Amino acid sequence: MVQVKKGDLVLMEYTGKVAATGQVFDTTDESLAQENGIFEKNSTYGPKLAVFGRKAIMQGMEEAIAACQLGKKEEFLISPDKAFGAKLPELIRMMPEKEFAKQKMQPLPGMIIMLDGVAARVKSVTSGRVVVDFNHPLAGESVIYSVKVNDVISDQKKKIEAIAASFGLAASAAQNGGRFKVSFAASGPQEKIEDAKKAILLSVPESEF
Repeated sequence: MVQVKKGDLVLMEYTGKVAATGQVFDTTDESLAQENGIFEKNSTYGPKLAVFGRKAIMQGMEEAIAACQLGKKEEFLISPDKAFGAKLPELIRMMPEKEFAKQKMQPLPGMIIMLDGVAARVKSVTSGRVVVDFNHPLAGESVIYSVKVNDVISDQKKKIEAIAASFGLAASAAQNGGRFKVSFAASGPQEKIEDAKKAILLSVPESEF
């Protein structure tokens, strides 16, 4: 099994399917994303870096990673409680259609909308009433993930460099005692740099910039 501990970086490929239907909802494989109608042109496909043990990955996926053999593609069934959670009736609400009209929105069944900064799915629109579901779209579903762990990075400096590279940035880390002074080699979009800093701190909390 993969030797992985809290804070390690895991480089992996994966595909997630709904167990009941076989529908692909998540993948690092670009061609598979296109075949299943979930391709996003602004996404980068290929092996992904993820921080292990910091709640950045769903529980079932972390258990799958720990059970994998390095470099071998394996498949795991993950129950709802370790995936996207149970479907909670209290998160399904009925709202008057006029509330949407005030925001110049025309709700339609299946539409994903943002309400108070939270994503929700419109389930139905009838007689001036709109049923909105704030549950995750896959809440209550068992899922199947095929996972291949390509590498596990434990060295702190290498983690910092790898995370920066995943954002298209070059970074160096100088160790001073138990701290790491991180410098970015070239300027880039400030938003991207800030996102890289957050990701680095998640894996290497001892970092400073």
